[in-house]
Amino acid sequence: MHIIWKKIRSPFHVVCCTKHTWEVYDVQQAGCLICGAEHRCENHLPNNKCSLSETDEGGLCCTVTGYCIPTLRLSDQEYVDNVYFAPPSKSLCSTPITLDEIENIVQWFLLGSQSTKCKGEEVAKTVHRYQCALIKNLKQHKFQKNYQTARRGTCILTAIAQSLHQVRPKYVKRASSELCVFCSAHIFKCLKNLDLINMQGKKVNLVVGMLFLMKQGLVIQNIQWLPRVTGLCHCLPHETSLEKNFRLCMKLVCETENEIKLALRQRVRLT
Repeated sequence: MHIIWKKIRSPFHVVCCTKHTWEVYDVQQAGCLICGAEHRCENHLPNNKCSLSETDEGGLCCTVTGYCIPTLRLSDQEYVDNVYFAPPSKSLCSTPITLDEIENIVQWFLLGSQSTKCKGEEVAKTVHRYQCALIKNLKQHKFQKNYQTARRGTCILTAIAQSLHQVRPKYVKRASSELCVFCSAHIFKCLKNLDLINMQGKKVNLVVGMLFLMKQGLVIQNIQWLPRVTGLCHCLPHETSLEKNFRLCMKLVCETENEIKLALRQRVRLT
């Protein structure tokens, strides 16, 4: 690069001069317009022979080319003992969930007033769908050709059977206290084995998510972590009514179920 610059700038007046007139033609290179001498800035500070000046940021800069020499800056006190750690808030302290708390959550979710209201709404919706299906089937029987020719009455039992087959109403019942105690005991045992009893702020979602898991049971690698309780299929409210009646987000319940399954798989993998 310097040879090309010399050919462009030559001829020079003197061979050696005492006071150079530098021209910067590259980031780290400059040439004298009087004698053609070369000035090159080295990348490493120990090998650099440039006249340096300190910048405002504390770096070193060449006075000829303006190139800032890379320097490794080390702190005089790399480790200090004046760091302040805020104490944990009382509201965020993790307290282990007990069996009594689990039983209270299960009874609130299965036997509380919100659960009764939710089941009543489900029964009302089922009855309305059944009524609409029955009226539709009666109208179809009325306008059949056989009814027009023979003038026969509509078979009510046939219309009811067809309506039940179309609607398939869900059997809804009230949970018993024995069922709540049974489910609470298995939930507490599962959480204790997985070290998940310290999930502060997620207790309700955790217990509710495990109740929904117990509808089908949970078996991972031939290990039954949660039993299958068929009675919960008729006692648990529908997931779409959680946000309206229980102030619970359906997404949070699903995420809690995924966290439990992930923790179970990791536990089985480690063992």
